[in-house]
Amino acid sequence: MSTLTLGTATARPGEIVTGWFDAVTLPTGGTDRLPVLIAQGREPDGPVIWLTTGIHGGEHTGLIVIHNLLTPDLPAVLRGTVVVVLALNPAGLRTKQRLPYYLQTDPNRLFPTPIKDQKDLEGLDSEDKPRSEIEEAYQRLYDAIVASGAACLLDLHNAWVGSIPFAFRDPVFYRKERGPGPTRAQARQLQTRVGEMLDAFGFTTVNEFVATDYVNKNLHRSVSGSVLNGARIPAATIELGSWMHIDRGVVEACCAGLRNVMRWLGMLPGGMEPIEGIPVIRPGYPVRRHVHPYAPQAGIVHRLARPGETVHKGQPLARLTDIFGQPVVGQDGLLRSEHNGFVMAWHHGVVVYQGDPVMDLAIPDEGDLVVPYPD
Repeated sequence: MSTLTLGTATARPGEIVTGWFDAVTLPTGGTDRLPVLIAQGREPDGPVIWLTTGIHGGEHTGLIVIHNLLTPDLPAVLRGTVVVVLALNPAGLRTKQRLPYYLQTDPNRLFPTPIKDQKDLEGLDSEDKPRSEIEEAYQRLYDAIVASGAACLLDLHNAWVGSIPFAFRDPVFYRKERGPGPTRAQARQLQTRVGEMLDAFGFTTVNEFVATDYVNKNLHRSVSGSVLNGARIPAATIELGSWMHIDRGVVEACCAGLRNVMRWLGMLPGGMEPIEGIPVIRPGYPVRRHVHPYAPQAGIVHRLARPGETVHKGQPLARLTDIFGQPVVGQDGLLRSEHNGFVMAWHHGVVVYQGDPVMDLAIPDEGDLVVPYPD
């Protein structure tokens, strides 16, 4: 589209413009604002891609990716428009904390819910407490994404310390009977489009939790989950390795992946770039996220399989000891895998309590990514 405004930023053909999107009124005066960048090509009548980052304040790689991606020479070769929100949680960015200091809820669970027929999923308690101002700001931002005619959205994150970079693929919901929402065929078409987008991006792809867990964890109200299932726009969460740490190889690989998505959309010339500098795992079958193993009791965990490593059922994943290094589970302290797959990430730290997660695995996924809305 030739004219696009977000907050105080208005796109101009052949230029990169900056601006602000008001979010939260501060009790000490002033406003918490979301920083906005819009890059528009000399040929503005092309696709619109949205890139967002920083909804968790300690996750910084996405910001550096944007600074490296939106170079001054980009508009000269760009067809269409790139809209960027550089910090969806500016309070968290300032304090380097996951949550903003004025909110006790994960902000990546506050985008509009696509499931409109269940009050308990509307973010309201029994007293119908009003929405927070940041939630209202996310609603306005969501409305702007829809109004822009977005071709796709990619939300940039960091995962755990030492995790491999990867892309999460969300389920797409459909209505089982007549009513609002896509049919199964429409949902299947949307999921196919998401697959094409992620193939172009080129990272390891991991399916999100099974649908019931996905909704119970409010992931349908994440940035990508909301845009995907509410606005029916191809969207995904991109995890860029360790938080609070910038890996140059990850930055360059993500920039290449984002340029490839723009080429897939017809926004940039040239062939697809190889994804280099990071592991890209292609196991030959779909995989989904699975937290495993959990600590059966408190202790010190010694991890025996590294992120990116292929693992097999029965293989030792970790060893659990007491503070003196003596095994506390069975005779050897070993926690063995119940699945085939590969390690996505270690959870932080070596100290665990009973029931704490030790790793996230990617395990074979035989489920369908197109599923009915939960009853």
